[in-house]
Parts: sequence; structure tokens; C-alpha cells
Amino acid sequence: MDAEHYIRETLGLPCQITSWDGTASLPLFLANGRTFSKLTIDNTSMLIASGEAHPFSITRVTADASRLEQRTDLPIVFQFPRLSAYQRKALIQNHVPFIVPGTQLYIPSLGMVFTQRISSRPLENAQDIEVRPFSPATQLVWLYLLYSNESKVQSDIARALQFTEAQVSVAVTLLEQLAFVHRTKQGRSNSVELLTSRQTSRLDLLKSSWHLLKSPIFSKYTVTNRNRQMIADELIPAGEFALSRRTQLATPKLRIYAVERHWLKQHNKELCIIDPALEKVPDNAYILELWRYDPRLLAQYTQEDYLADPISTALTLGEIADERLEDAIQESIRNTFSGATI
Repeated sequence: MDAEHYIRETLGLPCQITSWDGTASLPLFLANGRTFSKLTIDNTSMLIASGEAHPFSITRVTADASRLEQRTDLPIVFQFPRLSAYQRKALIQNHVPFIVPGTQLYIPSLGMVFTQRISSRPLENAQDIEVRPFSPATQLVWLYLLYSNESKVQSDIARALQFTEAQVSVAVTLLEQLAFVHRTKQGRSNSVELLTSRQTSRLDLLKSSWHLLKSPIFSKYTVTNRNRQMIADELIPAGEFALSRRTQLATPKLRIYAVERHWLKQHNKELCIIDPALEKVPDNAYILELWRYDPRLLAQYTQEDYLADPISTALTLGEIADERLEDAIQESIRNTFSGATI
């Protein structure tokens, strides 16, 4: 199977591989033994480098990827006829995009991690799929669908979550193989709906996927800030604080807020990070959680303001052994999905 056919079949999206005429501009040590072609997926262009003049070396491949990207101003995807388990693991650990036509596609920039067993056709047994915990993008799409509880067009999902259609297609393909959703053609896009029935509720689907979900927290800090309006405008109540707003749980001593993890880079000058082990925590301090996805995308409005969604909140508290928290989490989930406990 050629690369173009494999990508199109796997993603279900238009893609095109064309010739690239910049080979002559590359130094010999980068071009020797390789052929280059341009890959376009969903208006995103990349450069495919096929063939190797030397034995596989992850150090050399990683260095070549960096040099090629600098010289061509295009993301690089290496194409191999086959890879050993060691080679595949080394490439993934070093975040080097690659494709083995008919077998594996790994392009982190588009959120793609596919194996041969995850194709565009449903499998009879979802247990046969080798599945790792969801990526942040897949988790975000899955939670969005669970909360929506209605059929959604893929292009609308992409717009709501600020993704490309390719990223949504990757997530939905995996969810379909796991028998969580069903996808049907609707015009030029696909319509996605939950696989619920009289016997299978949204809560049942959540329980079946729970082992694939991860806490969205990337890191967290105890902070103070001078701009009080920032809290009202940009930060989303999260963690135990959000849980206390949904249930009878007491408000924690330090309030907890969540933001997307890159937010801190733009506002670090407005914040003062405190180390509770070394200094006294002032009364106006709060805990700032940096999330792997933007909590505003799933935030839900309560009587007073927006709160971090209950599933993500539960995942951030999952490792805390506290019966009162566990009871509050169950109450929050029940109120959201109306059913039995997780």
C-alpha cells in the first residue's frame, strides 16, 4: 500500500502527495540516498523523506529532522518500508514523525498515532485494539461528545474545540474503533454520535473509558497576583474548589483555578509563585493548575459562574484518598449523567 492511499484510508480525509523540487538545494549529507515529496493533509503541508543511505541511528535521524526542517521550513515525516520494535519506540520517544505505509502512522503535530489494527473500518471486537491512555486532544473530543449527548458534525467539533478537522478525525477514528461512537457521512463531513442504547447509557460509556482518561494537570503552583480582575475574567474554578461549588463539600482553604498550560508564559510577570515549604502562604494566594487542554472549552455554567467540567475535575482529584472527596465526586457525576456510581 502506498503512503497516500494509506493516509487517506486511515484518516478518511483528503490528502495528496506531490513531487518536491527542492532536493538540489540540500547538502549532500542530507539528500544522499533519500527522495523527497510533499504531503498535504487538510491544508497542512509536510515533507516526506524516504530512503536511508546509512544504517538506522536515532541520533542521526533526529539531527537530520532538525536540519531538514530548518532548511525547508516544512515539518519532516520520515517514510520507512519497515521498522523494528526498537526503532519504532526510539522514534516515538524522540517525537520524530514517521510513516510505514500499511502499518503505522505517527505525526504528533496532528495528533496521529495509528497502528494497522486501527483502520477506517470498525472492528468486530474493540478488545483487539492496542490502546494507550487518550492523548489530550482525544480526551477533549471524547468529553465534548459525552457532554453534548447529541449528534455532532466533525467540522463543528473542530470549530468548537479549536482543532483542525484532521485532529478531530484522528480522535473520532479511535473512539469508533473502541465502540464508543458511530460515524456517518453527512455532506463533505462526518456526523458523530454516541453509541448509547437502552442498555448502554452515557455513564456506561464513561465507565468503559475511565481507564483511558488522564488528569489534565500538567503542573500546578501556589501563586498570588496583583490583578484581581484576572481571576474573574480568565481563570476557571477547578479541583476541590469547583467541587465545593457543585456539592455540599466545604470550600477549601486555598481556592483552585485552572488555565491552559501556555497561559502562564503570557502572565508570569503578573504572578508571584510561592513555595509553601519555604514561606508563609498569604491569605490572597490560590492554587493555579496548568492543564494540557484549555478548561474553558468544557467549562459549565452554574448559578453564579463557569466551573471546570466535572469529569476533568474528578480526574484531577483521582489520586487523593479522601472519602468526603470521593462522595462529592460521585454526586457531581450523578448530577451530570443521572445514573449509578462510576
